[in-house]
Amino acid sequence: MFSKQPKKSLFKDNLLKTLLDGLKEVEKVQVETKFNLAQNIENFLKNKGISKSEFAAILGKSPSEISKWLSGKHNFTIDTLMEIAHALKVDITELLKFKPEPLFKTEIKVQRKA
Repeated sequence: MFSKQPKKSLFKDNLLKTLLDGLKEVEKVQVETKFNLAQNIENFLKNKGISKSEFAAILGKSPSEISKWLSGKHNFTIDTLMEIAHALKVDITELLKFKPEPLFKTEIKVQRKA
């Protein structure tokens, strides 16, 4: 249902890591959830071939409000999520389905002595 090449997660960025370091654990989860939700909405728009401007018109919102939503900083209400789901013709639970990604990935190589 999502595009094959989803938008790159902002959580892999060192700048964001620095910004998140000062937050409580629950605040980190809140920030991550907002970014993932915004990313899901944007993926649905791309998969359905709906531009941000078209989406704004469908919802009767300004394009700048849609940009704010997709920035990952917006704190959505249930009512707004219901409007978005209705406009995208998906169940609201689909907007909230995302695979949690670790904030930081580390690659470890193990070598055996011969």
